[in-house]
Amino acid sequence: MTLPDKFISCDWGTSNFRLRLIKTDTLEVLNEHKTDKGVKTLFQEFKAQNRLNQDRFFSNYLTQEIERISPSSEKNVVVASGMASSSIGLKELGYSAMPFDAKGKNLFSKHMLLNKDLSVLLVSGAKTEKDVMRGEEIQAVGLADFLPIDQKGLLLLPGTHSKHIAYDKSSYTDFQTYMTGEMFDIISSQSILASSVEKAPFKETFKSAFLQGVKAGTKGNLSSSLFSIRAHDMMNNNFLVRAENISESAARQENYYYLSGLLIGEELSYLKDTNKMISVAANGTLGVLYKYALEAIVVDKKQLNFLDEELLERALLIGQKKVLESYE
Repeated sequence: MTLPDKFISCDWGTSNFRLRLIKTDTLEVLNEHKTDKGVKTLFQEFKAQNRLNQDRFFSNYLTQEIERISPSSEKNVVVASGMASSSIGLKELGYSAMPFDAKGKNLFSKHMLLNKDLSVLLVSGAKTEKDVMRGEEIQAVGLADFLPIDQKGLLLLPGTHSKHIAYDKSSYTDFQTYMTGEMFDIISSQSILASSVEKAPFKETFKSAFLQGVKAGTKGNLSSSLFSIRAHDMMNNNFLVRAENISESAARQENYYYLSGLLIGEELSYLKDTNKMISVAANGTLGVLYKYALEAIVVDKKQLNFLDEELLERALLIGQKKVLESYE
């Protein structure tokens, strides 16, 4: 495939859909369009009708939305990653087996011609014998240029389902998924602890509570540590780290960040004794919390590499361009 002057980046997730018209050489975003029609919603709409097959139903939606950022009269190449290649997406592709090349050369991909002026390069996810991912592998390919990728190390991609991806000799060799974000959401909103925590924007006064949670999380007694939040709330509405009296609301906000620290600490606990370089790519508050947690857990701070927030935003585009370049 000849590298085009422009390509359309399609990031099709479970809950969201995003298109960006990209200048290939600079990765400048020329136009952008987002909707809430992730594959889950669109698949439900597909199942509610019986006129079109799944490929055509999803293709029609993609074609329709592309016209919002690029005229149908122009020839367009779309690079689609994420859940687009899942069983409830545009076209199911099998997972690429680990290891995969840091430039994405051996990731599964499929070229689809939707019409004479619109082609789609659909990229698969990756798998090990016990784990799978879709979408993060493209981010990893995009971030490879900013890692000591020829050495042994770990790339951490925190999120709802955090990914810890191992690399060595310019290949991604293994990964592990941690359901930290989803567990936090369920516990803080649906469990017995929901009435003992209160969501609040992070501020430095919550750092102590968060780090106490991290410390407890690394010790492995997750279940009993979780219930301690409820117990302290019931007894005196006073967070266990604080000696002075604070309001009920402030105490529960501290509980919220203690809970966050507890789960993140449990996720990262195995890194206490590692001698590998650990690189982290996360935006906003999540990036701040993982930075605090890793600095508390890892003794040698020289092992820690916190990637720039803007780099994570560009990683998908860099990865998609690499796949486009390597496609034959």
